[in-house]
Amino acid sequence: MFPVPESFGKGQWYWEDCRCIKQEREAQRRARTELLRVQTEDPLPLGLRNHSFENFKVFSFNQETYKICTSFVEKFDQIKSGQGLVLMGKSGTGKTHLACAIANSLKNKYRVQFAYVPTLLEKMRKGIIELEPLIHADLLILDDLGSERESAWTTERLLIIVDGRLTNCKPTVYTTNYEAEDLEKRLGMRLTSRILGHNVALLLHGPDYRLQRYGY
Repeated sequence: MFPVPESFGKGQWYWEDCRCIKQEREAQRRARTELLRVQTEDPLPLGLRNHSFENFKVFSFNQETYKICTSFVEKFDQIKSGQGLVLMGKSGTGKTHLACAIANSLKNKYRVQFAYVPTLLEKMRKGIIELEPLIHADLLILDDLGSERESAWTTERLLIIVDGRLTNCKPTVYTTNYEAEDLEKRLGMRLTSRILGHNVALLLHGPDYRLQRYGY
């Protein structure tokens, strides 16, 4: 803020943001523009794009989880706290199918991101992935949590994403082969507490559908 020339009259001041504030605001505008940009690429890998609620096999032992997942989609626009889902269960019980059914149901209306956790961490290690789209997406699917190689580095990187989404009240859907107690052993108390404390944990039961598909 500084006095304007005398010709403008006494007692008048001119206010202008400094260069650093201008740059920060411009960066924020660019980030908002990117987030509001129409999503032209499908967020899901090719092999997961056909997963839907319609072709999910519903039985008595997974019916409740199925209903909660469909309700999550129906009421997605009402979620303001960032509460998401944690789909737990053994391999082949339909966790990824349901997570992708959620994503496929919402991806045309909301900004959705999908990440297979081990691949995500490898890309982060190489510095070839941006975190902002993951943190600010309307919905993030983190698939196969806990299957990554354990280290303090991986835990800290996952904390950045999890905390970022919680801070911005953005819902996340996690899938994992581990139940709560084993998940804490894999991820540590800090990360597990944030994930289980702010999301609805659902345990899927049933046979391994992948093995059944191939006649085992």
